[in-house]
Amino acid sequence: MPCHVPSTSVSRRRRTLFPSSPPKIAAVLDLEKPDERSVHDFIRRASTGRWPLWRLLGMRRCGNMLHVAVEWCRSREPEPYSVVHASLNEPAYSWHNFSTAYEARTAMAALGGKCRPIAAPAAAMNLG
Repeated sequence: MPCHVPSTSVSRRRRTLFPSSPPKIAAVLDLEKPDERSVHDFIRRASTGRWPLWRLLGMRRCGNMLHVAVEWCRSREPEPYSVVHASLNEPAYSWHNFSTAYEARTAMAALGGKCRPIAAPAAAMNLG
């Protein structure tokens, strides 16, 4: 008859299911406002699912703008990273491309005190 001695420690797989600290909040949106809910829904659709449009690298809110650093999935462009600027009071998006993730994160971090787009956007999309 086999003898089983129970383990004295919890397995590593079980520990990762319950992190000890909550995730860091990147930006707070008021989902009662239709424009902010629209931006939330778009970012969620663009970054999840079987074939996501992009992978999120960081996010910051400055007034009525939401700045999101992203890596474009399935992109063959020489600059696959961008900082996307989403307006929270009208349906408008613009972005500025970068060649590395470090450049995109640094550009988004530089927006901290300015709360304005980094430069003239390379491309813009108005969804109105």
